[in-house]
Amino acid sequence: MRGRRTTAAWVAALVAGLAGCGVDAQEEPTTVALPVATTPTTAGSSSGAFVLRVYFVRGNRLVAVTRRTDTATPQTTLDQLVSGPRRSEVADEVRTAVAPQDLAATPDPAGGVVVAAGRDFTNVGGANQLLAVAQLVWTLTELRGVEHVRFTVEGQQVEVPTDEGLTHEPVDRDDYASVAPPADP
Repeated sequence: MRGRRTTAAWVAALVAGLAGCGVDAQEEPTTVALPVATTPTTAGSSSGAFVLRVYFVRGNRLVAVTRRTDTATPQTTLDQLVSGPRRSEVADEVRTAVAPQDLAATPDPAGGVVVAAGRDFTNVGGANQLLAVAQLVWTLTELRGVEHVRFTVEGQQVEVPTDEGLTHEPVDRDDYASVAPPADP
């Protein structure tokens, strides 16, 4: 009984407060849609969303941008890179040297990732070739446990450019120091 009196008292106080604010009483209840508060998710949050760092190009250097994804695998990370920069990033002079193409990323038991590409991968030329490979290497080595990257075209390991020249060996971030992102101030 006491709970009903307390509820009635609250309702009476609410009606009196609304009457004092110039809000007229309604004959029938009305459903009101309230906005739902959202909070950004971060890596490791309970929502399962991950924040990835993906590397594009500004000028002749790599630049990091963030992407949100449901999983943080080599393939989803690669997909985020291949999708290219967003309009707002392009407006900020961010571009990609990676030609639009299908790329597959599979874990390498030796602590790396193997990127399988088609012939389009070898058609990138000049300085963009080094930048494209650097984008892939820097992006994939953001993942925990990925120390290096190897590249194949149609199942055959291929040479890739580095600061020191061409190599068939797995490559890592140190091989692309000349285009590394500027150090944070």
